[in-house]
Amino acid sequence: MISFAQTFAHPNDPLPEHLERVAQRAAASLAPTARPEIRRIAFLAGLFHDIGKATPYFQDYLLRTHKRTGLTSHAASGAVLAWWYGGEMGLTPWERLAVLIAVARHHGALEFVEWPEVLVSLRADLRDPAHSLARQLAALDLGGIHCWLIDLAPRHPDFGLPASPAPLTLERIEARFREPGRSQLRQAFPGLVEALQFLAGFGALLATDKIDAATQGGAIARQPLPADAVLVFSAQRFGPAMPGTLAARRAAIAAAVHQEWLTHLAAPLLTLTAPTGSGKTLAILHAALAARTALTLAESPSPRIIYCLPFTSVIDQNHAVFRAVLRASHLPDHDDLLLKHHHLVDGLFRADQAEYQSDGAGQLLTETWQSELVVTTFHQLLHTLISNRNANLKRAGQLTGALVLMDEVQAVPLRYWQALRELFRATAAALGARFVLLTATRPLIFRPEDAHELLPDHHEHFQALSRVRLYCHHRESITLDEFADGLVAEQQTLPCATLVILNRRRLVRMLFARLREAFPERRLIALSTDLTPRDRRIRIRLIQRLLRQNIPCLVISTQLVEAGVDVSFPVVHRDLAPLDSLIQSAGRCNRHAGGAAPGAVHLWDIHPRDRAGEASWQRIYDSPLIEVTREVLGEQSCWEERDFLALSQRYFTGCWSRLGQERVDELLAGGRFGELAARFQLIEQGPPTVSLFVVRTLADAGLWRRYAEIQRDDGLSPADKERLFRPFRHAFFERVIQVYPPPAPDPDNPVQRIEIGVSYGREIGFIAAPEDPATCIF
Repeated sequence: MISFAQTFAHPNDPLPEHLERVAQRAAASLAPTARPEIRRIAFLAGLFHDIGKATPYFQDYLLRTHKRTGLTSHAASGAVLAWWYGGEMGLTPWERLAVLIAVARHHGALEFVEWPEVLVSLRADLRDPAHSLARQLAALDLGGIHCWLIDLAPRHPDFGLPASPAPLTLERIEARFREPGRSQLRQAFPGLVEALQFLAGFGALLATDKIDAATQGGAIARQPLPADAVLVFSAQRFGPAMPGTLAARRAAIAAAVHQEWLTHLAAPLLTLTAPTGSGKTLAILHAALAARTALTLAESPSPRIIYCLPFTSVIDQNHAVFRAVLRASHLPDHDDLLLKHHHLVDGLFRADQAEYQSDGAGQLLTETWQSELVVTTFHQLLHTLISNRNANLKRAGQLTGALVLMDEVQAVPLRYWQALRELFRATAAALGARFVLLTATRPLIFRPEDAHELLPDHHEHFQALSRVRLYCHHRESITLDEFADGLVAEQQTLPCATLVILNRRRLVRMLFARLREAFPERRLIALSTDLTPRDRRIRIRLIQRLLRQNIPCLVISTQLVEAGVDVSFPVVHRDLAPLDSLIQSAGRCNRHAGGAAPGAVHLWDIHPRDRAGEASWQRIYDSPLIEVTREVLGEQSCWEERDFLALSQRYFTGCWSRLGQERVDELLAGGRFGELAARFQLIEQGPPTVSLFVVRTLADAGLWRRYAEIQRDDGLSPADKERLFRPFRHAFFERVIQVYPPPAPDPDNPVQRIEIGVSYGREIGFIAAPEDPATCIF
């Protein structure tokens, strides 16, 4: 046995100091608006998470041998002591369970099917004479730990620590562990609010413990953000808005949203409904910065702003806008002020006082959102709460008190809407977060009585706009060849900038080939995921430049262009899709009201080969969504933009009655984490794909060479390979596309190389995978 006071958590980091430091910081990282139970869970889990390291087995591993054995693990013994201490404090059963699970699982996933399972498993281990748990507990300096706990109580009066807990002995620990019974424990967690409180406390422990280790006890200081940053940026970029213009309407919307939020600061659930192209992004950022400033006076520290979008391509665009806003106020490009987070970011983290590399603390600081303004994806946000993986859950504490802005929220699959409604309501109640859903189509995630609308007169703004007309040709199906012939004839008669949005990549390639043959000299641009992310971004910038210069171009794209991409065409052709997608596509037409006449959006039901065959929307969209879209559009041949809001409301009402709901909120409330991971899929799993790295330049070849050298090195562990790959991961995947087999997936080579030319074309991207030489056997 080693004296507890002389043990270490890490080399040169005394264990008692580490435990108290992590406990304090985990509790302090939570917003004051969060329920006090969360802070208590985080603090107690911090106190006990590494206490099992005090055994001579772990100390010998840490300071001398560096060899792990069955006796060097520490989470289980820490969980047992946490359960005993929770009993001494008189905590409710669910809080005791929450602390026990947090300690027991702080190095692994939440892989259990009900809340009591971890405790029941530990009980069985403790009764097993061959199990290492009893030996580990017997090897702890329980007397020293008891004295340490007594000394802690007066230093932390806010957590109800007992001033004189009963003597800590193995007999008392075992007695505590036998109670209560399993049937009582099944009822310990009352519901979703308590489940979310556990996740927030657990996430605070995970983030604090990992950051403490990665930064050698350092921490990221909070930073101020100016409330008037958007006003300063708009004055520099746009100048005063002329009365009667779309710019004046955008300014009026921004002012109304700003005032409405300040008037209803206490409202936890809000919506912002405004037409596409009406400046929602800058309007909500302006309002959020003002709300953050006002809330800071009452709820210091400042709430974080979490801005979420459905697609990584749109995130890059909006992050650039936010960066320009902060630069206009002379703020530095530091990640502790403004952070971009999705699965492809490199993880380099620049703070006010230091720069953290992507192969070290930088990735961790990025993934735990240690910033004032975070731009991220729906996937990252929702998996922060609906997941069983520590990699996701370590952000949960950052949502306490946060202002969560969800743009283009209709992109969340409808089958999760009821679950998200309950989840957001419970998160607001438990964590003190505020949610704002931004949309042009007002989906029914929140009912009008559930949330406060930040633009109460949004109906008037829809009625006042007449930028586009939707022409319905979809009642008669048409083949792709017939559509191409009509488009060629139209462009020969009246050439103008035109956007065509199709449902499948193969159709983009086919139509592009037909139009290239008809118009060899025209600016013709293909846009789909057959192009690498880097090439797609370059093409979007090219399209924007051509449109600004009034150079007619023909763009053939998949749905990736329909949400959030700032392009404006006088004419848009759209393949049949659910109504919310159609309205988003219409937002790419005459977006800035630049023409004297309304823009034209034409809706078609395109069949790849023949009219009687499969429509292009099949296997892409659910049939009920298309059925409701047809019913809502009815027999009318043309719809005005002012009708879009009413059409959307009828559409979502019809969808809600036809599609079943996946109640993942109930799985979370019941602690059914094993099932939760399988049931919550924001992106549906399609046919298997193969990743192909496209080599176009010498720089691309250099990236591939670095990647291949890492993959071939058998002396590296998977973790080492990931660490070495991380610094150039973003640049690497900027050149990767996903295609359906062939070639056959190779588990030893998850990414394969292709060259520009035969396999990848400059104009349309992926052409064909390289084939093995044919062999003929006689």
